[in-house]
Amino acid sequence: MDTLEAVEAADQTNKEVRASSPSAEHGLDADEILKACASVQTVRLKSGEFLFREGDEARCFYVVKRGTVRIVSGGTLYETVRRGGIVGEMAMIDPGVPRSANVIAGTLAELAAIDVDNFLSLVVDTPRFALTIMRVLTRRLRVMNQRFRAER
Repeated sequence: MDTLEAVEAADQTNKEVRASSPSAEHGLDADEILKACASVQTVRLKSGEFLFREGDEARCFYVVKRGTVRIVSGGTLYETVRRGGIVGEMAMIDPGVPRSANVIAGTLAELAAIDVDNFLSLVVDTPRFALTIMRVLTRRLRVMNQRFRAER
């Protein structure tokens, strides 16, 4: 089974954790994130196209501007990420470590590509952006913990 088939199978058999836009309570909401990322390069993907693959070198992270992308590893669909959502953020926190999952476009998608220099500028210019990244990482860690406990 190739990765795209695994994604489709995971859609049918696994409970998806749908990414909501980060809470504006302490972090930034989707519109604020996209506004902060307005000047960076845009990546366009067709449905089924890979943004990156597990094991790839990680040089930047991405903010979904339009469409959906899926975070997948093996036959497991971890999350479907929508407008304002973030993928590949571990590249900023743990540089030099290869990608830990595949990210595949679920629909036509546009993403803002943010490298280390742009990330650091965003953190300096918009301090709540760092909190937003931390909240995404924390939420994903909690979801993985719940899944791990459920499998035991």
